[in-house]
Amino acid sequence: MKKIVLGFLMMMTVLAGQSFADTIVWRGPTHTLTLGLNEDDISHVEFPEEIVNITLENSDYVDILVVEGYGNKAFRMRSLLPKMATRMFMTGASGTTYIVVLTTDVPYRQFVEIVDGQKIDSKKRQIAAQFNVNDMIRAMAEDRDVPGVIRETYVVPNWFTGAGLTFELSEVWQSPKYTGLVVHVQNEYPTANEVNIPAISIPKTGEWGVLRKAAMENMRLAGKGKPSDQGVMFLLFER
Repeated sequence: MKKIVLGFLMMMTVLAGQSFADTIVWRGPTHTLTLGLNEDDISHVEFPEEIVNITLENSDYVDILVVEGYGNKAFRMRSLLPKMATRMFMTGASGTTYIVVLTTDVPYRQFVEIVDGQKIDSKKRQIAAQFNVNDMIRAMAEDRDVPGVIRETYVVPNWFTGAGLTFELSEVWQSPKYTGLVVHVQNEYPTANEVNIPAISIPKTGEWGVLRKAAMENMRLAGKGKPSDQGVMFLLFER
């Protein structure tokens, strides 16, 4: 019974280590990866593709073992010295070379997965390109991140004014096709005031393109100082 319990605990320890695996994003041939090793524990490192060649700058510094069953994508590494740093050059089946610095000078990681950031970015752009005007407006209204869409805080108080209203630009969303603006609207009148979107003269810039859609959840704002005296407007331009 003790052996079974011990085996179960060991299995849970391995699973727990993998569930908290660290992910390192590789950004291209000019990007150098850094992996922290130590003498006492083994690091399990997985690459995004099959590795067909390994060149180690100093083989006396690091012990490297290919893990079976992973298609030459996974390796177990351990430092042979209490303090060291060396480089490793790994060539993938695609011809890509991954430059890796193995060192004891950064925190040790037990389980590391290296992912191809170029493929991730490409996939994000593909997803974002499929979004239409309504999808983008909906995501902005729900304050929901979209793969391939870059969100930037861009606060411009009193961006423009009109008819007792002030408009503050607060955020810019950029996709491969659209530019979205999040605008906070404040009623400056003591009485209720309605936002007339067609009558608004929006500052223009050539970077945004043509305005395709404007939306606002509540266009009738209460008097200033009362509940609901502010609202949020969403503007979407197509480039």
